[in-house]
Amino acid sequence: MPRTTLAVETVAEAILEILRVRGVDYVFGNSSTSVIDAFAKSSASQGMTAPRPVMTPHEQVAVAMAHGAYIATGRVQAVFVYSTVGTANALSAIINASRARVPILVFSTRTAVSDNCAVRGARDTHVHWSQESFDQGAMVREFVKWDYELRTPDQIEEIVDRAIEVALADPPGPVYLSLPRDLLALPMSGISLDIPSRRMVASRRFPDPQAIEAAADILSAARKPLVVTAELGRDPSAVAALVELCDAAALPVLEASPLYANFPAAHPCHAGYVFGTQVYPGLADADAILVIDCDVPWLPSRTSIAEAAQIIQLGVEPFYTAYPTRSFRCDLPLVADPQVALPLLAAALRRRIPARDVEARLKQRRLSHAELRTQWSSASESERTRPSIGFQWASRCVSELADDRTIVVNEYPLDLRHAPPRGAGSYFGASHAGGLGWGFGAALGAKLVCPDHTVIATLGDGSYFFAVPSACHQVAMAQNLPLLVVVFNNGGWDEVAKSTLSAHPNGWAATTKHIPMVRFDPSPRFERIVEAFEGYGERVEVPAELPDALRRALKVVREQGKQALVNIVCQR
Repeated sequence: MPRTTLAVETVAEAILEILRVRGVDYVFGNSSTSVIDAFAKSSASQGMTAPRPVMTPHEQVAVAMAHGAYIATGRVQAVFVYSTVGTANALSAIINASRARVPILVFSTRTAVSDNCAVRGARDTHVHWSQESFDQGAMVREFVKWDYELRTPDQIEEIVDRAIEVALADPPGPVYLSLPRDLLALPMSGISLDIPSRRMVASRRFPDPQAIEAAADILSAARKPLVVTAELGRDPSAVAALVELCDAAALPVLEASPLYANFPAAHPCHAGYVFGTQVYPGLADADAILVIDCDVPWLPSRTSIAEAAQIIQLGVEPFYTAYPTRSFRCDLPLVADPQVALPLLAAALRRRIPARDVEARLKQRRLSHAELRTQWSSASESERTRPSIGFQWASRCVSELADDRTIVVNEYPLDLRHAPPRGAGSYFGASHAGGLGWGFGAALGAKLVCPDHTVIATLGDGSYFFAVPSACHQVAMAQNLPLLVVVFNNGGWDEVAKSTLSAHPNGWAATTKHIPMVRFDPSPRFERIVEAFEGYGERVEVPAELPDALRRALKVVREQGKQALVNIVCQR
């Protein structure tokens, strides 16, 4: 296959050209001098740039935007950060991407190797000494799949393609490439590339046929089987595959701290959600559990799984080997792509379970499903007339805003019992790593790549603080990204307070009813922050006023094309 030669002037331009031909749409961040100059050349010569640079005033926002863009489209994006300090700012967001198995190409400048004034890009300012480190990649090495430093211009295609290859290989994740400042500035006359790339990694992993039959034996013989998942919906096509499985055997599905829309909430087999320290009572009674793409399917300190229960772990890497410890049992591994394995398992179950038995089970599931939804509805309705706004009522009001072209990005507060996702690809939750500040940036990334969708970011007040909100609002204004931000403002860290009382039920905090370092008192006027960035803000404290306030804000987003924020003062 003949190679293509592209004209470039510098190493930095060569890297951008490779990203362009490899299909990278955006470069987020704030970059080095030579990369900036290469973007300027591209803009001047073409009238537009590809990939498109999106300047973000903080590196955490840049990585979160790349994260949001990927989960909304399945297309990997790039981030450029500056040296050690930029890498440090990006680290929390890189950890989030790592634990969520989201591929991101993170490029970081590093201090020039040379201080010779005759070398373009050599050290020429104080920080080029003080920002240097012995091993810059060590800052992120535990949370990226691969890290490397570019050393010579003739490596460019090999190394950038390697970064893409590793990032996308199952299980996907972020990678990190450091780029010395003086190397980026080196002159080049051209670069020779394979177009298209001859290093494709996309493929489906099929299961062992005998393992499928063994799993079907376990599930068909079980009296109380259960499916537990958190991340199946990363691939929207896998949701339909799970529905096929449940239609074949009437298996109940529990979503454990879901990151995606994994299963239709209206399906009779949807058994509900658990978040944080919540416990699903059916787990202890289950005699067969199919765990699909779920790192923590239950909390051993709170739930005792029956010793005789058979545990099946399904996923492309169901053992989460990047986690230092994970002690969940696995009686039968199904190492495969769920989108491939689930239809095969459904077919095997149909051969074992008579249709009349499946229909009888589904009838019971419908009764349980309706009873549970009635309880949930009553709980949210009871908060309508309270003096202060409860999280259940607030979640229900947010849900009423959504239509089939709405994407919800949630960082912890939204109660999915009252705001179920409307379909596959419509909901994205925070990484289980818990690096706060992800949600706002991820929502911006989703809006950037899905401009025709309404994007709603639901954040806790702590998540909003950590998001570097001034940087996020700046990006929304500069890039014309109208989205609705809903802050569930309960004035502090409720989860930290609950955790303290759980660990020390008879401790000083419990007995004195004083829990230091968890409250944001006084709480700021978040709605005024967005106004500094030409957006619309509103504060709500009364339950009955919330629906209209949310509708007014959404009208600004949809009709005026401006960002909006609603500060919901919630019950503590």
